[in-house]
Amino acid sequence: MIIHDLGPSAVAGMTQLDLAALDKEPDSPIGHFSFHGCLCGVAAFSGRSPWERHTAGDELLLVLAGESLLTVVKGNSKSSQTLSAGQLVIVPEGRWHSNDATDGVTFLYMTPTDGNEHSWDDPI
Repeated sequence: MIIHDLGPSAVAGMTQLDLAALDKEPDSPIGHFSFHGCLCGVAAFSGRSPWERHTAGDELLLVLAGESLLTVVKGNSKSSQTLSAGQLVIVPEGRWHSNDATDGVTFLYMTPTDGNEHSWDDPI
């Protein structure tokens, strides 16, 4: 059995890492765990993440605190949605997407273990 405290006070105590100051993907404050072919953890950050896509399945994001502008590419167009605490989003398999969290966001994520791509270049 795995138990993680993701209540409001535990999440509020997680350090928001500035993505612009990092040269590698930040560690999850709760570590990682596997669930049905997915790598799961928590991301607590501010700034814009690189573009990414997952070719082996959908990605689940649950916003625990803060806000993020999620941009998803479909074909040659982009769609953006502001996500805030309590919202859950499923990013469809194979879609390039990026999060921009100017003031910081904390997500629980479930990302397929295989088929992941990352890029700082705009996919369009």
